[in-house]
Amino acid sequence: MNNFSSLKNILFDLGGVIIDLDVNATLEAFLNLGFNKEFLSYPENLYTDIYFKYETGKFTTEEFRDAIRERSGISFGNRVFDDAWCQMLVRVPKKRTDLLTSLAGQYDLYMLSNTSPIHIDRFEKMFLEASGSLPGEVFRKCYYSYETGYHKPDAASFQHVLDDANIKASETLFLDDNIHNIKAAAELGYNVIHITENLKMEDLGYNR
Repeated sequence: MNNFSSLKNILFDLGGVIIDLDVNATLEAFLNLGFNKEFLSYPENLYTDIYFKYETGKFTTEEFRDAIRERSGISFGNRVFDDAWCQMLVRVPKKRTDLLTSLAGQYDLYMLSNTSPIHIDRFEKMFLEASGSLPGEVFRKCYYSYETGYHKPDAASFQHVLDDANIKASETLFLDDNIHNIKAAAELGYNVIHITENLKMEDLGYNR
């Protein structure tokens, strides 16, 4: 059981923490669309291609789809592609949204995610179905990479949250399933917990 008596804020990652992911489901959908190897190595190629530009707001959704059409040489409808891109978003368990609602009465909750408009549109619908509320009603603010232009694990991503929310790292707990993000946040003074297959956010004790 963890002691959170000194904490005022909790900063959550989205994918793999709040929402269950299956990236292979999207890669399989891409394979079925006929995409070549370049598009079947996400997220390993994230930092060198159009995925990264989309997740940092350098491409609009329309530009993102068009760039993939041009580079892949494959014609596809917007809905078909969006559905394939969202196959990795598996579920938002109700037990997690219930926990978040409860925690919102004790702490200031924030979210920090490397993500894209298509995914957030789908996530918000899933969150609403699970909880009856939109994320903005539970979190004080959600920091999405495509809106801020900052991308984890860059230190600027974590510093932006501190500056914008006017909070202290020493009073903030950060949860993420990516060890590189965890290390980057810890270097800035955040309290951190690495979420794994054996340690989910709902497994933690949040006693003050």
